Amino acid sequence: MEPLSQSHQEKIWTHHARTISKKLNLAWWIELLNLPLAFIGLLAATAILLARYFGQLPNYVLIVAVLLFTLSIIGLISWKLSSKRFESPSESMVRIEEKMKLRNALSAAKAGVSPWPEAPAEINAGVTWHWQRTLLPSLCSILVIIAAFFIPIGSHAEEIHKHPSPDARDNLEQALEELKDDEIVQEDYIEEMEEQIDELKQQDPNEWFSHSSLEAIDNLTQSHDAASKELRRNMKNAERTLQNLQKHGDKLNKQTKENLLDEFGKAVENMDTGAMKPNQELLNQLKQIDPEQLNQLNEEQLNQLRQNMRNMAEKLKQQQQNGGNDGDPDDAEGNGDNEGRGDGQGEGDGPGRGGINRGPGHAPGMLGDEANKLNPNKVERLKSNDLSNTLPGDLLETTDGEHDIDKTNSKIRGGGETENKGAGGERVWKNSLLPEEKKAIKNFFK
Repeated sequence: MEPLSQSHQEKIWTHHARTISKKLNLAWWIELLNLPLAFIGLLAATAILLARYFGQLPNYVLIVAVLLFTLSIIGLISWKLSSKRFESPSESMVRIEEKMKLRNALSAAKAGVSPWPEAPAEINAGVTWHWQRTLLPSLCSILVIIAAFFIPIGSHAEEIHKHPSPDARDNLEQALEELKDDEIVQEDYIEEMEEQIDELKQQDPNEWFSHSSLEAIDNLTQSHDAASKELRRNMKNAERTLQNLQKHGDKLNKQTKENLLDEFGKAVENMDTGAMKPNQELLNQLKQIDPEQLNQLNEEQLNQLRQNMRNMAEKLKQQQQNGGNDGDPDDAEGNGDNEGRGDGQGEGDGPGRGGINRGPGHAPGMLGDEANKLNPNKVERLKSNDLSNTLPGDLLETTDGEHDIDKTNSKIRGGGETENKGAGGERVWKNSLLPEEKKAIKNFFK
């Protein structure tokens, strides 16, 4: 029975040594882990609060998964670094015999020099847990992360509701949204404008109506309106020239046809290089068209293409009018089915470009009674001012004149002072018209 008893005593002492070793190693690991865990807790709580404020909080399962993965990485790194201080069971056994004053009895028994001493009911290695110091930082870090999900805070949407955004910015966002829904222009332009608007929205709501912020919005709006006008003008020019070439190509003289071909090419090039480009499908169709061979193309497809350009130009026009912009002055040209070619002398059903049909005309009464004396059929000779045939020394003109001398008495007076103060209207304006001139003006506008 003696060998069995010795083996049993060895197991007891070895088991206690391993327990003490594990306890010490776990303490070293937790002590090193507390600092990065506190940092990760504060960082995670801040990120969660910001995500809740801006309404960008992802799924809870995803958040927990990311946190567990981060903690696992931090734990492995801390374990690796703290392993340099770990204590083996043999070292823990030395700690036990030193604390219990066994005089190297355990070391000698392990070396086989002496038998294992009998294990007492309580083995003390002088190691105890200080739970508050050990676990309090880690628990606080976890509680901070949990509290970040439930602490009542405001939201960015509430702040925006309290501080309504400027109307100009809302109108610009609405215009871009309409362009995106109608698929009139390419996405690159819309995304670029939205990024610039988002930069303005990230400002403090109290600064939205500052001079610099409003000026930035005005600049964006003016840039958008200019790009929209340019695209609409190029669309109208391309559609108009394409229509004239399609319907009157055989009747046009060579110079007029070349002008129309050049105008169509410039319109397509401007649409391709402009800040606001039409959708890629329309642009590709325009690039593939050869204006000199329109007779060989499908007339129905050409009509549909022209109608698409006309509809897009009309939507751009409506958007500018809804935004408070009066639109392009070229809108006064008319919307006839077949617009005239050249300088308003075309054969179409609608008015041409330019000429007397362009614009609303002058307001009545601008020329007064003198308008009744006009004789549009009277032919008069104009006096030529051509001096190209004059020679050096030729007399061009002689006139008599006198110096305008101020004969009023002058006195010495202080700077800025005057002797005669004006009265009534003379303080503001002094009428310099002669009586005959006053009478002529009165008769003209009576």
